[in-house]
Amino acid sequence: MTEQSKAWYHYPLVWMMFSIPFSAVIMGVVMITLALNTEDGLVADDYYKLGKEINRVISRDKKAAELGLSAIIEFDNSTRVIKVQFDKGALETYPRILPLHILHATRENSDITVSLDHGIGNQYIGHVNQSISEGVWYFKLLDKNESDESAPVSEWKLDVRHHVRAKNTIYLQSKY
Repeated sequence: MTEQSKAWYHYPLVWMMFSIPFSAVIMGVVMITLALNTEDGLVADDYYKLGKEINRVISRDKKAAELGLSAIIEFDNSTRVIKVQFDKGALETYPRILPLHILHATRENSDITVSLDHGIGNQYIGHVNQSISEGVWYFKLLDKNESDESAPVSEWKLDVRHHVRAKNTIYLQSKY
């Protein structure tokens, strides 16, 4: 059989020319499947509503500053115990329970809420079920649990962005 009498599918260059567009189609299908089946936790569905709430968020920060509130959070990832020293400032009494929200910077499904129970004096203590991975986290201390729809709106909040390590001491104080 001579070189000119071979069928088209016997030439490797022909298969290479077919494989390039075929692989592009396969990768396009894979990317569309990933886009449709993967949750995008960074985009809020109600972004307009969240944007309008910025004034309420600022007023809660200002209220914490007016009251002179601050806190020191200490936790060790190995024991998963969180201890908080809460300076109540001008508040009449210490809250019985303080909700502490620990929010991951990029993964919403990693967020944790811990109910801190009042101990002796200005001490609060809580327990985290899973260890907190090393990286950037947001710590938010409130007077009421904002995830509870029936609870009244929180009046003040303390929050900070912190890079979590094995042992941590985190200072929370109002920005205003």
